[in-house]
Amino acid sequence: MDVETETPHSAEVPSVKAAGIKGHDEEQPPASTYLHGWALAGLTMAFMAICLVLAIDNTILATAIPKITNDFHSLNDIGWYGSSYLIAQMALLPTCGRLYAFFNIKWVYCLALVVFELGSIVAALAPNSITLIIGRAISGLGAAGLVSGSTTILSYCVSLRKQAFLTPIVLGMYNVGSAIGPLVGGSITDNKKLTWRFIFWINLPFGAVALALIWFTLKNPPPAVKGDLPWSQKLRQLDIPGAVILLGATSCLNLALQWGGIVYPWSEGKVFGCLIGFGLLLVAFLGLQSRGKENANIPLRIFQSRTVSASCGFMMLVQVAIVLQSYFWPIYFQSVQGTNARDSGINLLPLIVSNSIGTAGSGLLASKFGHYVPFMVIGPPILATGGGLYQLINSNSPRGQWIGFQVLSGLGYGICSQMPILAVQVVLNKPDVPTGLVVIMFFQMLGGALAPSVGQNLFTTGLLQSLHDIQGGVDADAIVAAGASGFRALVPPNLMGAVVGAFNSALRNAFWVALATPALACVTALAMEWRRLPDSKTEDDDSPVDETTVQEKV
Repeated sequence: MDVETETPHSAEVPSVKAAGIKGHDEEQPPASTYLHGWALAGLTMAFMAICLVLAIDNTILATAIPKITNDFHSLNDIGWYGSSYLIAQMALLPTCGRLYAFFNIKWVYCLALVVFELGSIVAALAPNSITLIIGRAISGLGAAGLVSGSTTILSYCVSLRKQAFLTPIVLGMYNVGSAIGPLVGGSITDNKKLTWRFIFWINLPFGAVALALIWFTLKNPPPAVKGDLPWSQKLRQLDIPGAVILLGATSCLNLALQWGGIVYPWSEGKVFGCLIGFGLLLVAFLGLQSRGKENANIPLRIFQSRTVSASCGFMMLVQVAIVLQSYFWPIYFQSVQGTNARDSGINLLPLIVSNSIGTAGSGLLASKFGHYVPFMVIGPPILATGGGLYQLINSNSPRGQWIGFQVLSGLGYGICSQMPILAVQVVLNKPDVPTGLVVIMFFQMLGGALAPSVGQNLFTTGLLQSLHDIQGGVDADAIVAAGASGFRALVPPNLMGAVVGAFNSALRNAFWVALATPALACVTALAMEWRRLPDSKTEDDDSPVDETTVQEKV
């Protein structure tokens, strides 16, 4: 196991000042410790385990929710089982990300992992619905630290060239976890001995393995970039008031998106009030960030770099497209083609596998040639093409057709989705890198949160309209309430073709979003600064160094 110590960002990476941004970070950043050999392999395996468990935790719950609501008699709490996790993760992501700039990165990451596992234990032992929601929120807090920590630790311990190669491998496990989550969740929930509670217990062994690997791999972690600040300044720069306001803003936005057009009309006071509350809290948050300057969770000066701003918009837009397709392709399989839930998950594999292949291939090429902007220009049109071609799909579409469309979408997203993570590390000074990475992750999560709600509104509105137009008359509200597969028990055989066509037409409305947002992302990519990754020849020295010795260069 080899450890290499260098200061690549101070010498080779364009600084914030060079990008036209003046701030307090113009001094030379501290040394970075680059890992090699078994240390790098152990760190990679730890992050792969964490990505797998986070992905499974995001998707495994969906198949267990019906059973949970039966046990707790909590049908009205369905939305909170997922949103409590998401809200905590999104709102606390900036604060958790800044912890890595101020404190020992090994201890912060391990603590976040422990908090995530603690939330899983609370959820597994929950005697009622409220406790389960609290457990999910605790896990969301831990997940915020893990999501921000994985990319931050890689930026500290792995050269940018190697990050371009390793990041797709690590994040590829997220695709694997997302694919197997619903299948595993359904199998566990249907098992009378395990019950739905085991879907939370399953997180513990993965977390234990990752904790051991992180603990022994980072024996001598590199110092935090702002670790020498006094405790009083660290606490001020954590910006706890900003985190509280952001938590309130994301809660209001989530409620509005859950209710609007589905539970209540958009004009309903509850929905409109949540949107107003979100707007006011967002303005308050931005004002606090502007006033706090360097003590703020997100120093607004980093957005003066057009690469950072463009990367945030780009990440959100492509995430909307891929999440929308991940949600609505299974609905096509169940409602239009009449498959069951398990088979619809299997039919989604072309999207997931091609995503992994595109991510790995683009990462390898970016690592070899040093350019990342071309992938941000090439990927979105391919992603948009896959989404747009859904307009050709119908109930009689052959397997090869929808497989090909999914492959296009998956490849397009995989080619471009990880490049903003590299871009912000190139244009920002080392002390700003943790914050920049967290901002990218925040916008990615925001896109993922917006996609289902936007798609659901377009889909439901189009479905109701098409159902009302069917001659002979059907109970549109009952069909919508019955779900993507349950409606078949309610519809007379002579009207089944018309109802299936209504579902397919409504899905076309939703898939237009999967065409529009990548097209906008392609325009956003044109605003990126054309930079290169640091030369791997100067970053990677394969000469062995004692793994327990870390030398600093000032």
